[in-house]
Amino acid sequence: MGLDAYRALDFLVREPFVDPSLVAVLGFAQGGRVALMSVEHGLLEQSSRNKFRAAVAFYPPCLGFKGNMTVPTLILIGELDDRNLAQECRNMVEGRDDYGISRHKGDGVPIKLIVYPGAYHSFDAPKLQIPIQFHGHHLEFNQAATDQSIEAVREFLDATIGGKGQTK
Repeated sequence: MGLDAYRALDFLVREPFVDPSLVAVLGFAQGGRVALMSVEHGLLEQSSRNKFRAAVAFYPPCLGFKGNMTVPTLILIGELDDRNLAQECRNMVEGRDDYGISRHKGDGVPIKLIVYPGAYHSFDAPKLQIPIQFHGHHLEFNQAATDQSIEAVREFLDATIGGKGQTK
C-alpha cells in the first residue's frame, strides 16, 4: 500500500510543473494509514529515492504505529469515531500504543493531532447528513468538524510546504 504512494510520488516529481519539495501525502481512513506508513521512519521511507514533505491523515487507524515520522504530520479524527479510535491516535502521538511499542522521547518529527468533539468517522462526507451504520460502525457528517478540518489542513500545509514564493 505505501509502495503505491511512492510510485505516485516518483511519477509526480518527473513532471516539470511539480516542485518535489512541495509534495505532501494525504489520505482518508485506510488511505490515512497509507499516508502514515509512507512517512514513518522505516524501510519503505528509507529506501525511496523521493520523499514526501508532509503528511495529512483523516481518521486513520493509528494502532501499531510507533510514530517516528520523518516529516511534519497532521492527524484529524472524530472523538466519537468507533471505527478508528481517537485514543489510539493520542497514544501514538504521545509515544505509546496498545501493542507496547513506545517511541523514545525526541524520536521523529512531532505529530499534530486534532480531535473533533462530537464527530464520528467520515465526518467530512456530506452524503452522510443522515447517519448510517456501516459494518457495525457509525458514520455521520459533521459540518463544524469539516469546516475546521479544511482550515487546519490549509494552515498545516502553508506552514510546512507553503510560503516558498507562491502567490495565492
